[in-house]
Amino acid sequence: MSSNIIGDLANATKALNAHRFGVTTAGTNLANVNNPEYARQRVVLGEKGIINTIVGPRGLGVEVTGFKHMRDQVLDREILRESSINSSLEAQLSALTKAEASMGQEINRSGDSPFIDGAANDGAGAGGLAEVLNDFYNAWHALSANPASDAEKESLIQKSEILVQKLNVTAERFNDLKDDISFQMQTDLDEANRLIDEIGRLNAEIARSEASFAGQALSLRDTRQARLEDLSKLIQIDVSNIDKSGGQVRVSMQTVGGASVNLVNYAQTETIELDDTTPGLPIFTIKGTTTQVSIKGGSIQGGILARDGAIQQYISGLDTLASELVTQVNGIYNSGSAPGNTNFFTDTGVAAELTAAGISLDATVNATTLRTTNSVAQEQGDNTVALAIAELDETSIANLGNRTFSSFYRAQVSDLAETTSTISSRLDDESIVFKLLKEQQDAVSGVSIDEEMTDMIKFQRAFEATGRLIRSIDEMLDVIINRMF
Repeated sequence: MSSNIIGDLANATKALNAHRFGVTTAGTNLANVNNPEYARQRVVLGEKGIINTIVGPRGLGVEVTGFKHMRDQVLDREILRESSINSSLEAQLSALTKAEASMGQEINRSGDSPFIDGAANDGAGAGGLAEVLNDFYNAWHALSANPASDAEKESLIQKSEILVQKLNVTAERFNDLKDDISFQMQTDLDEANRLIDEIGRLNAEIARSEASFAGQALSLRDTRQARLEDLSKLIQIDVSNIDKSGGQVRVSMQTVGGASVNLVNYAQTETIELDDTTPGLPIFTIKGTTTQVSIKGGSIQGGILARDGAIQQYISGLDTLASELVTQVNGIYNSGSAPGNTNFFTDTGVAAELTAAGISLDATVNATTLRTTNSVAQEQGDNTVALAIAELDETSIANLGNRTFSSFYRAQVSDLAETTSTISSRLDDESIVFKLLKEQQDAVSGVSIDEEMTDMIKFQRAFEATGRLIRSIDEMLDVIINRMF
């Protein structure tokens, strides 16, 4: 534009347009103040060149050269990483908390040894398996003191049925919990695959939008970053920019062998399949290939760690307890000759009968047939069998780690509770780190009402001042055109 009054008017017009964009950008930021996916924008003003005039070089006037995204890419990557860790711990804690509830065992954490005390036979575990097991052996002790009492026999049968039902119900609850975790894992994986496809689609849209204006598809970039954060909550991912690609990113993860495999590359995507048919050994592969991928973070990993770790350990411990209970009690109860060669608990050689889910009283056992001795004479005062079984409560069993039944079960409860406490403590620490990172991200990308109002006033005042400049130039033109000629 030549250096004349018309040129000055054109420059002022461009300034009006620039200040208008400043006001509307501040308004857009304010409109998205409650949008968690939005990163605040700034209008970038500048001159596109200079011209030489008789009085020296002059600019071509202020213009909008683009819009700036207020994002810290390093901070965004840290958020992705910490999101995976945080979500994994949250999933583990959620599953383990449900597991504690499934035990039906009250855990007292107020003592110096809270977890063991919480499963002790002193009423702290009221209604739980610890108390029911204690009642079972107390009933045998009572019967050994009065072997001819029908009332004591009835009480023992009742306590035995309660113990069997408690083991059955607890095992069923834990198996249901494992099924729920497996279902949630598959649901999360389906969501992860949907997000992978969406990120690939957003890559393509960003590339098209930025073909003419690099870096200006700000809303699409916001949406893609939000989807990346959502994906990182499900699985741990690595994100990198693709050079000269129009703003596209590459999303990858590690294979079981430690290599890297792309889930999103430009607009191309790969989805993940889960083979969970082998207990305790979930296999994740890239769909249509044999490439196994390693799930190292996110809620999917958290579910796997909880299900195949502490929860499975508790189930295995419960099965061991039931198996030894059947073996030890039957070993004493059926050690004689007829009529003392029948079982107390069902044991026909079927493995399922030696588990917490399958344990049951033998069909022949009732208050009438219950024996206190294996002697052929069946003398009413003979309590040898009843006393021997009662004393199992204080007998160290090799297959229980040379512990008694009660101490073995307390150890199972203690291990689960210790794991839950550890995960809870780790989550507390991780939440502090994650919260600080989110606060830093908000400080960079979040919308400040005060700041946006200040910008709006600033651009509004500049718009008004430029309007006065245009009026002045208009008056000057009026003088030149209408009054000087």
